[in-house]
Amino acid sequence: MQEGEFASIFVKKLRKRQMRNFFLCLMVSQGVPMIYMGDEYGHTKGGNNNTYCHDNYINYFRWDKKDESSSDFLRFCCLMTKFRHQCESLGLDGFLTADRLQWHGHAPRIPDWSETSRFVAFTLVDKVKGELYVAFNASHLPVTITLPDRPAYRWQPLVDTGKPAPFDFLTDDVPEREIAAKQYSHFLDADQYPMLSYSSIILLLSPADDSLFRSTSRAR
Repeated sequence: MQEGEFASIFVKKLRKRQMRNFFLCLMVSQGVPMIYMGDEYGHTKGGNNNTYCHDNYINYFRWDKKDESSSDFLRFCCLMTKFRHQCESLGLDGFLTADRLQWHGHAPRIPDWSETSRFVAFTLVDKVKGELYVAFNASHLPVTITLPDRPAYRWQPLVDTGKPAPFDFLTDDVPEREIAAKQYSHFLDADQYPMLSYSSIILLLSPADDSLFRSTSRAR
């Protein structure tokens, strides 16, 4: 493989990851999400920000793009949108207060608000989901973070934009969740989680005796 071809593959892979990052950021934000038609499959106008006079593919909804086999981004958008609707704590009318929102850095309750920081995380108490842990690593370097300690509970991965589909958003598909459980188990046992560069995650809190993780630990 030529160096130029390798660079092109890397750039396209990073672009797809960034698309998931920005959509995740939008879906976990308060307020009303503003989404353009076609965002769900990654519609592009090629950098043209003034396309009102184009009666062509630049402004058309591309059904062929939506149905492409590579439209794993569409799957991600659908699942993230559904997740937002399921969460009581997202899209609230009022401001969040400290009794349900807590900020974190690489370590719990120690956010880094400096200009050089490229990482931020927060936990959010949700009346439906229990508690969410959301983190964004905007650095070009990977990082292993320490998760907040929750006695009798365990953090369970749900979304990781650094992973390829279908592991970028874990559904109730048992084989996928078992593979993820085996991969993350030794980190989660220590209340840690590895994040790739330019990635974001969502973890959910589950009882420590969760059968899926318990069976995985015994298998080790």
